[in-house]
Amino acid sequence: MEHILHMKLDKLIEEASIKLHEPVHDTESLNRWKIQMFTFINTIAELQLPSSPQVSQEKPSLDPVDWLSARCVAHQMLDASLDHIQSIRDRPVWRPIPDDVRAALENEPLPEQGRSLSDVCRDVSTYVIPYASTNIHPRFFGWVMGAGTVGGVLADMIAATLNTNNGGGTHTASLVERTVVQWMRQLFGFPEARTGGILVSGTSMATVISMATARRRALENIRQDGLVGGPQLVAYASTEVHGCVAKAFALLGLGSKALQLVPVDDNFRIKVDELRMRIRSDRDKGRVPFCIIGNAGTVNTGAFDNLLELASIARAENIWFHVDGAFGSMVILDPQRQHLVAGIDQADSLAFDFHKWLHCPYDAGCVLIRNIAELEFTFSEHQSYLARTKQGCMGDEPWFCDLGPDLSRSFKALKVWFTLKEHGTVKLGQKIADNCEQAQYLVSLLEKHEHNIRIVRPISLNIVNFRFEPEELDKTDHELIDTFNEDIITNIQTSGIALPTSTHIHNRLCVRVAIVGHRTTCKDLEILVKTLLEFYQTRLLVHIRERE
Repeated sequence: MEHILHMKLDKLIEEASIKLHEPVHDTESLNRWKIQMFTFINTIAELQLPSSPQVSQEKPSLDPVDWLSARCVAHQMLDASLDHIQSIRDRPVWRPIPDDVRAALENEPLPEQGRSLSDVCRDVSTYVIPYASTNIHPRFFGWVMGAGTVGGVLADMIAATLNTNNGGGTHTASLVERTVVQWMRQLFGFPEARTGGILVSGTSMATVISMATARRRALENIRQDGLVGGPQLVAYASTEVHGCVAKAFALLGLGSKALQLVPVDDNFRIKVDELRMRIRSDRDKGRVPFCIIGNAGTVNTGAFDNLLELASIARAENIWFHVDGAFGSMVILDPQRQHLVAGIDQADSLAFDFHKWLHCPYDAGCVLIRNIAELEFTFSEHQSYLARTKQGCMGDEPWFCDLGPDLSRSFKALKVWFTLKEHGTVKLGQKIADNCEQAQYLVSLLEKHEHNIRIVRPISLNIVNFRFEPEELDKTDHELIDTFNEDIITNIQTSGIALPTSTHIHNRLCVRVAIVGHRTTCKDLEILVKTLLEFYQTRLLVHIRERE
């Protein structure tokens, strides 16, 4: 046995010596080199440990046997994580997953025997990190995703260390989450006396909670009686509303037919006169209007409904007023654009995300409810094993599990609290303003090519949609032009230079650029346009040749 260990040790030392002299070419290969060297060192150290019988008869825990080696691996992975962020510009925005990597991840059998911490970290560094989604990259323009921060990395690490279940009880996680909710109440101008809320995975879950609360107010006995035999509820939103609303209606048993989609005007805002007419018509048919949903920054174009007017209608009709503010609500931090959310303080419920324009690590969303009692009426369910006490660890009511569907809840609030304390609302608001100004700069670059590029207007925020319409092709052949634009988007994505996505505006496919990253500069937008035009010329030549 000792002979075999010596052979393994000699082989590892030989491999480590070869690796020591291996050249590195860039930051990414340097990171891989460091990880592999640390793996060799840790494995050699483990073999060097003298074998001796266990003195203690206690069964070992899941903690490391060798804490020194574990610390070494942990520090190495933290360094690799920070290197990944610091050198993000040196890597492609996106890269296809190679077949061997896909096979390694998808076909690996269920592990029966564990491997060393360093081995598992090596697999993460080899198979996971290089091909992950790169919304932290400055030229990631797909959808609306925050770019994360170093502080967020530390906050998530600390939260994982504490491993707190924040369903309720007396501990600092509860206090931090209540503080974050109160900060948001102040930010959005909700009343101090009654407002409450909770942190959730994102606006999708916040919407479910809000719609469930609105439904319970309309049907007080819904928790006992269910929907069977009750009145037909109906709610209203614009045709630009996010798909999470329809999902919430399906999940809550209301059905998609209960969501009336009202047309929008030329600015992609809900038509208020049409809304009023729909409400009157539904009441005449015996239906019960129970909710109006206003958009604070639509996902397609970043449009804002007139929240003040919607709030006024909701009050007059005694209807719940909900605002979907997934990312656009945070424009309240930008003094030049905060007028766009005028009336948001009148909402009965507000759903929004911290992992978008506040750049907290995924996932972190929030729901604010104007009257916290409405949440408790909707979700509170006391069990004997969760009995509250005035003293000890079972105090600090209300518990968060009484304000939403989850009893098991992670310490999401720490990364939000950390981000706000580290950067402050002024700096975060400035980054939001920067993105909106960058969108206008992108428009100025595209306008130089308006004979071949049609820009979708208005552009009220940080999202720019446009469509290549070459004079050399038949612009009335919408399917051809859709395919032409889709090919360009695919080309630039696979190039790894930049990552825009697509959407449909007026049933036409457009290139969609959402500028969210705090690392993005005007130079990045110049690179985007230059690369798009290069692929445009290439695709145009291909289409012309195919036509000939």
